[in-house]
Amino acid sequence: MQDFSSLKLPSSILKVFKEKGIVSPSEIQAKTIPVLLKHEGDFVARSATGTGKTFAYSVPLLCRIDSKNTTTQAVILVPTRELCEQVGNEIFTLSKYIEGLKVQAIYGGVPLKTQIQEIRKGVQIIIATPGRLMDLVQRKVVHLSKIKFIVFDEADEMLLKGFRADIDKILASTKRAYSSWLFSATMPNEINSIIKQYLNKKLKKILLGKQKQTNEGIEHWAIELEAQEKLNILLYYLKKFGKQKGTIFCRTKSGVQKLYKQLSANKFSCGAVHGDLPQGLRNKVMDQYRNGYINLLIATDVAARGLDIDGVSFVIQYHHADSTNSYTHRSGRTSRTGNKGISLTFIFAEEREKMNAIEKDLNLNIKYLDCPDIKDQLINKAILWGRKIAKEKPLGDQLDNINKMAFKEELNHLSKDEILEKLLANYLRNLK
Repeated sequence: MQDFSSLKLPSSILKVFKEKGIVSPSEIQAKTIPVLLKHEGDFVARSATGTGKTFAYSVPLLCRIDSKNTTTQAVILVPTRELCEQVGNEIFTLSKYIEGLKVQAIYGGVPLKTQIQEIRKGVQIIIATPGRLMDLVQRKVVHLSKIKFIVFDEADEMLLKGFRADIDKILASTKRAYSSWLFSATMPNEINSIIKQYLNKKLKKILLGKQKQTNEGIEHWAIELEAQEKLNILLYYLKKFGKQKGTIFCRTKSGVQKLYKQLSANKFSCGAVHGDLPQGLRNKVMDQYRNGYINLLIATDVAARGLDIDGVSFVIQYHHADSTNSYTHRSGRTSRTGNKGISLTFIFAEEREKMNAIEKDLNLNIKYLDCPDIKDQLINKAILWGRKIAKEKPLGDQLDNINKMAFKEELNHLSKDEILEKLLANYLRNLK
């Protein structure tokens, strides 16, 4: 399939592609869409993060939904509320010219009563986490026996987040008449076990890439350092990366908050997201990041999967990933849809063995960088200090004009360059 127009897709969907400037499908889209337009059974697809799996299942799904029938016909399961909202927005946009079609994203942080009311008004497609779907099933708002399709998006991540029991309940129903479409970036043993146990109805598979892989466009870097060096070296590389868009991963919520305060104090344009942040605030930060109002996002692994943000040039793993999968999906925030990117990991000496195991498991070629020397770090700190001075607000009325003039007279005999050199020398002297 050379382009989307070669398929017999509805004009309503082709019109959206034209508006968005989308002409050619990705490999997973080209191989999946023709199958799912007709296939009546179960389906499994493996493709790396950032290759366009959402469109691969949503295009054929929209073609097969009866928009004149207001009952729920399809459910899309996702591991996080961020991905839930994102997939909902993408399908809403893709279906905007399909008359009568309604899509509802169901996730935590929003009153369930309001979401139930919307579903009961008539919604053909629901996007939800497995736990929230089971809640709706128990409340008899969604009836699995009447569903035609269930899509498992980022299935491997659902397992990491502890949704195995819910997935078993959904697939184990003796009244299961729906087709199950399972999409995943990796195929760990637990996923293969689910496929073998439940997905047997005329099963078809499309497996792209290696069993475990990160995007090919990523350069993998690592730096071995001491704990007390971490912040200074982070500041050094953030200055080096300039105003490029990047994501920094921390292991804990407190780590995210601490780093956010440190980077804000150094006048970096940044935002923070973690599990305890209210949904409205998380949405606000993500919108700012997506639209370029901030260029750095500091996050726990809550943001490591499914957030398809364009133009992320680098990822910094400030705290080492807990697992190979975590490393893969953190790194996958950059180098999306064919672009290049950098994944830089900070490690301590005792974490080197773990990093070597990840390198071997994923068949990577990690480039180990030397720590910037003390001189370069000092110069970088001085530059950042200069940035803080440049952005400092005037004192206003805190000094009267007489005192201001007295201060200026002390420096009046110096040229601008001499003042700058003396400020820099004073700053560097005080650092030692």
